[in-house]
Amino acid sequence: MGTPATLACLLLLLHLTAGISSKSYYVVVIPTELYHPHKGMMWVHLANFNETVLVTLQLERQSPSSNISLLEKKVKEPNLTESVSFSVPAPTTSGEEVAHLHVSIEGDSLKFSERKKVLLKALEPGTFVQTDKPIYKPGQTVNFRIVSLDKDFVPSNRKVPLVTLQDPNGNRIAQWRDVAPQQGIVDLSLPLSAEPALGTYSIDVEGTKHSFSVEEYVLPKFEVTLDLPPVVTVVKETLEVRVCGRYTYGKPVQGTVQVSLCRKTWRFWFSRNEAQQLCMEFTGQ
Repeated sequence: MGTPATLACLLLLLHLTAGISSKSYYVVVIPTELYHPHKGMMWVHLANFNETVLVTLQLERQSPSSNISLLEKKVKEPNLTESVSFSVPAPTTSGEEVAHLHVSIEGDSLKFSERKKVLLKALEPGTFVQTDKPIYKPGQTVNFRIVSLDKDFVPSNRKVPLVTLQDPNGNRIAQWRDVAPQQGIVDLSLPLSAEPALGTYSIDVEGTKHSFSVEEYVLPKFEVTLDLPPVVTVVKETLEVRVCGRYTYGKPVQGTVQVSLCRKTWRFWFSRNEAQQLCMEFTGQ
């Protein structure tokens, strides 16, 4: 059963064969895009044919010697419903090739032929690269992961021929050959030296690139947010205050919090005392 994206681009051929009967027709359904090296599917339906016909379906390519016969069948019954599975050939050039589906139906009183375009694509597994951090310090270990998926988002265990890592000056400082994924995932790592080149490094996996930075040690940047109720009445016995500290990359900050909660008192016109503030101190972790 095709994916929604495949079903949305189905090619439908419909012809009313007036030569036999006004109600005779055929339908051929095939995706407009076929992916190598996966299997292709095609569905053929004939209805109300009153004579024996020869049904031929052929995938025609740029080179006639590369044409592929998908179906050749003599149909004696009035109706036919059949599905055809075939191996999608590799495109001849640049990863894509425009081919033609040739449909031919011939009988004693009928001869019909029609051609429609289909696109052959060489599909490589989708590759994603991620590191455990966006920024590293000298002496730390860079841990990164490669995830390979096919067009149906199923993990691919196809070997990765070459993985390279380059420093900010464009020098290749590490490489891995013939990396074999396990359930579509490869985990690799590289320890940084105590005095590496500072700047942006690049991981390259078959044209898919991912970058990270190596910087000198600086205090981590974080922000603190306060969550307070908009209004507090004097009859309320408790007041909930929430303090949240997070680094810029999302990890919670571990530490001690000191909070001062103050309420200002107002002096009436007949009082000689100045306005004062009532404060309470809180400490938490």
